[in-house]
Amino acid sequence: MRRGRSISAPPLPEGLISNLHFSPDGSKLAFYFETATHPEELFVWDLKSKRLTQLTQNFLGGIPEGHMVKPKLIRYKSFDGREIPAWVFVPHGASSANKVPAVVSPHGGPEWQERPWYSPLYQFLLNRGIAILAPNFRGSTGYGKSYQRLIWRDWGGGELRDIEHAVLWLQKQTWVDKERIGIFGGSFGGFATLSAVTRLPQYWRCGVDICGPSNLVTFLQTVPPFWKHLTKELVGDPDEDREFLLSRSPITYVDNVRCPLLVIQGANDPRVVKAESDQMVERLRQRGVPVDYVVFEDEGHGLTKRVNMLKAARLISDFLLRNLCESA
Repeated sequence: MRRGRSISAPPLPEGLISNLHFSPDGSKLAFYFETATHPEELFVWDLKSKRLTQLTQNFLGGIPEGHMVKPKLIRYKSFDGREIPAWVFVPHGASSANKVPAVVSPHGGPEWQERPWYSPLYQFLLNRGIAILAPNFRGSTGYGKSYQRLIWRDWGGGELRDIEHAVLWLQKQTWVDKERIGIFGGSFGGFATLSAVTRLPQYWRCGVDICGPSNLVTFLQTVPPFWKHLTKELVGDPDEDREFLLSRSPITYVDNVRCPLLVIQGANDPRVVKAESDQMVERLRQRGVPVDYVVFEDEGHGLTKRVNMLKAARLISDFLLRNLCESA
């Protein structure tokens, strides 16, 4: 294939294409494709014949795709007038006459991006009548370097206010029950969840934290050695910036927590060590706050084993359903 040659796009609906690879002779293009209502599939696009071949069939279980929910891209204004992009998933049947609970889902990273990909957990919650708002708060990728760098040395700052304005946006929607809003996330999303329930406690019915840092000082002291030069630039120095980091740490505000929590942690996590969850859970239990704590002894940062992923999905969904739906 000649350098710089353009090719026509394959005939696919709106969705996400990833992991593109050309054949050695440049005549074919292999890639993965998914949508919010259909899991990732492997395709091959013949550039000469224009033939598109699907090689996998990953949509199993017999659930009609029409039962699932497509997200809508919205933008809401934050505290400084900046427009924050977010994906909102509205359950079928939600209306002003049938108000539904909702969860805010801050992504990890934090330099990452929520996209309209297939999430079985999202679709399960939507099927049970729980709406989801997934914001690309300041610090997210995909919106330019200036936007991405707003999170540097500002963890628990501007992005937390973006999350606050996300829940304020939800409260204005006629189809949302504003008394039944939760929050859940993993890694940085877990930190954002802990920040939200400790520093913005008035908004939440419940929260789910998956391997999120609770104390930025101890978090930075225990990250892998080869990370330390990066975390100093992106988060701060545990010695030089100690007071500032404590002012941004959820553990500092743990006495404010009003809602029940589910905390999930890998015992062998090298990035956010188990002690980050231990100290938060210990303080919550000392105060009598309801907290479910589940440690996966054979996992690190996040979950990789299918049996554990399925168990965690059940734990999360049961917890959110119990706190957002059963008590309505």
